[in-house]
Amino acid sequence: MQNGPKAFWLSFFLTLAILIPLLGGFVLYGLWQRSTAAPAQIAQSGVPIGSPTQENDHTLFVAVAAEQPGFVLLRLDGVNNIIRVCPVPAASVVSAPSGPTLLRDSYASAGPGRAAELLSQTLNIQIDRYLAIAPASLATAWNGMEPPRVNLTGLLEPQELAALGLSEDPVVSLAPESASEFLAKLEGEGVPPARLERIRGAVWDAALRQQLPSLATTLIEGLRKASSTLLSDLTLTDLYDLQDTLNWLARQQAQVEMEVIPGRWGEDGERYEFTEDSIASAGSWFVQRQQPGESPALATPGPSAGASASPAPSPSGQTASPASATPRPSASPTPAPSPTLPPVSGAPAGALG
Repeated sequence: MQNGPKAFWLSFFLTLAILIPLLGGFVLYGLWQRSTAAPAQIAQSGVPIGSPTQENDHTLFVAVAAEQPGFVLLRLDGVNNIIRVCPVPAASVVSAPSGPTLLRDSYASAGPGRAAELLSQTLNIQIDRYLAIAPASLATAWNGMEPPRVNLTGLLEPQELAALGLSEDPVVSLAPESASEFLAKLEGEGVPPARLERIRGAVWDAALRQQLPSLATTLIEGLRKASSTLLSDLTLTDLYDLQDTLNWLARQQAQVEMEVIPGRWGEDGERYEFTEDSIASAGSWFVQRQQPGESPALATPGPSAGASASPAPSPSGQTASPASATPRPSASPTPAPSPTLPPVSGAPAGALG
């Protein structure tokens, strides 16, 4: 009887001595399995691209929200190793449910998302994301990189260069926050909108070409810094994807090309109308819209069918074939879902975290 309790406790502790290490081993093994499986469940953003796919093809609608907004389509095409810059005149006529309206009016009344959608429908191209950014925020996003240097030879007439004091040295260094002011100054000097758009495109071309090796790191980090002042549907995942694509394009020394979608300018430069050639050119430069049955209606001259929008400053613009005898219809703005949406105000919902 005296040995009974001793034998029980001895066997009990021997059992614990065996089970506790065994259970501890199972727990440690489970934790190790979870830690090794976790990385496989995380999207591999930021991983260098071995071979680009369609995921490395991005088309962005960028609106510089200055006093006179400027619009640019950017395509970062990792598959074809090219960056395409297409300035879009603010006076471009786009198709809306209520009838033709101007791109700048749609932007002012309903924001960059609606403007991008109407432009996408009109040209039958896919626009993946939109970004509206003020000049001050653009300076933040540029994040200390050297300002682009633009040679204005061939973009301005000799007398225009002389008026700006650039006869001897037509190369200008334009900080991101001052480019819009420079374009507005040129417009005040009477430079035609067609050439203003070429200059706008040349500024973007120079910026991307000259700083291509630094864009993937410096620009993307700058966009994160300025995220609270942007109006965009870009997400943090999008920024990682853009960073991957820019890294690839920099390593491959991608070409940077600036093109202007052809169209017709009105006699007073207040309207820029797209044509069949516009849609054909846009289709060769950008990805077509994913909806196979959707065919955009060309904006045709017609009377205004809605309430008038607030007047916008005369935008700059360009075309490959200026109009000679096109009748000038009145603008017909898109009905505004909200009274007025500032181009950039606060952090957009769901954008850039």
